[in-house]
Amino acid sequence: MSQLRKENIECPHCHQEGEFDLWTSVNVDLDPELREKIFSDELFMYHCPHCGKVTGIPVGTLYHDMTHGFMIFFDFVKPEDYDYAPMENPEGIGLQKEYLFRAVFGLQRFKEKIVILEYGLNDVAIEHQKYMISHVIMPEIAEKGYELFFAKTEEPNEEFPYGTIYFFYDDKEKEQTMQIRFAMDNYFEHKLACELDPRMKAEGCMCVDAEWMAKQMKEE
Repeated sequence: MSQLRKENIECPHCHQEGEFDLWTSVNVDLDPELREKIFSDELFMYHCPHCGKVTGIPVGTLYHDMTHGFMIFFDFVKPEDYDYAPMENPEGIGLQKEYLFRAVFGLQRFKEKIVILEYGLNDVAIEHQKYMISHVIMPEIAEKGYELFFAKTEEPNEEFPYGTIYFFYDDKEKEQTMQIRFAMDNYFEHKLACELDPRMKAEGCMCVDAEWMAKQMKEE
């Protein structure tokens, strides 16, 4: 079940106190509206009852999706000394062995991870594909410091018999969001490459993100 804790917040605008709904865990099967609040950022917004100002509250949460069988330990900021060692799963959760556990830092990456796993995709393969796109196929993405994100997949058609996969990044020079499309075959090639590469093992509650992939790719 989702867990809610009431916290007193001092508004940074009017300095009066009000009550904030702090969700320490979110079960989107039992409370599907909370998923929408994450994607709209509303889950992390405090609305001052005194002055009406809205303030972002950067608090983490545990995200639980029973339908798709995964849990995400989310926080806004990655510790400076983070070493990518697997996190220990809390005792007493009592979930099936096939559950996937992930740690995620940053709100945009949190939303992306949810969508990747809802699509039933291998997140290691997605990060591998993103790394190759932004460092080899389109190196200007990495050179300019842009970050590539998974967007969606589309069903097969005559041109793409296995479907298509989309990614996007924000081009700050052009001030627009750029979308990239690949045949789904490309994803399956990366998935196979990850299955054959011992560096791509991500067992336990791991943080599988762009920095983890860059670290793994440098190992011999």
